[in-house]
Amino acid sequence: MSENNAHKDFFVKHGVKIVVGVVVLLVLAALVSQMSQSSKLAEKTQAEYLGKSLSLIYQGKDAEALEELEDLLQSNKLKALSLSKAALLAGNIHYKNGSFDKAEALFKKSLNNTSNVDLISAAAMHGLASVAIEQKNYALAAEQLEKFVLKYGKRTGDLSDRYTKNEGVDPVPSVPDALWKLSLVYYEMGNADKAKSSAELLLKRYGDSQLYSDRAKKFLASL
Repeated sequence: MSENNAHKDFFVKHGVKIVVGVVVLLVLAALVSQMSQSSKLAEKTQAEYLGKSLSLIYQGKDAEALEELEDLLQSNKLKALSLSKAALLAGNIHYKNGSFDKAEALFKKSLNNTSNVDLISAAAMHGLASVAIEQKNYALAAEQLEKFVLKYGKRTGDLSDRYTKNEGVDPVPSVPDALWKLSLVYYEMGNADKAKSSAELLLKRYGDSQLYSDRAKKFLASL
């Protein structure tokens, strides 16, 4: 088995799809909501600029969507947040196509223009970590995932706080996925202790999720 196939098999074995698709679907939902609920003309106009590319993505016409998005990114039509969304969506298409250098540049562009919109910035950070994993730059992936979990992981796993609704709430839903990937990245780096600690933290904080609870338990049993 080649080194590349071994790398792929490792992540497939542990149920990991190294894609940004789930996060981007949330971004798409946010964009559609913006288009339907916005009461300000300027916001509507910005949302409408992205409307054609969104429609093409929904139809599975990624090549046409990418062309539309790249035209928008070259224009002066988009304000910072809309530019960030367009860069994120274009980056995701390049990512799916295996053009990781282009995807990385676009995810960075997205992150640099997000302001304080957690959903968008989290998706861009997730994208950068995914690119690093695909490029087998595990040290960089670990660094990015650590920052992600530190920034967005507000849950503590304290059951008493959870039952009294005093536990922090994650601002984005992708923290357990990031923590799971971090466990696997540590393992790929040959750091079994950190891999174990990360998986144990995942189990503590998100043990109420059957998906991640099962994954963490199986992973810990294999160490």
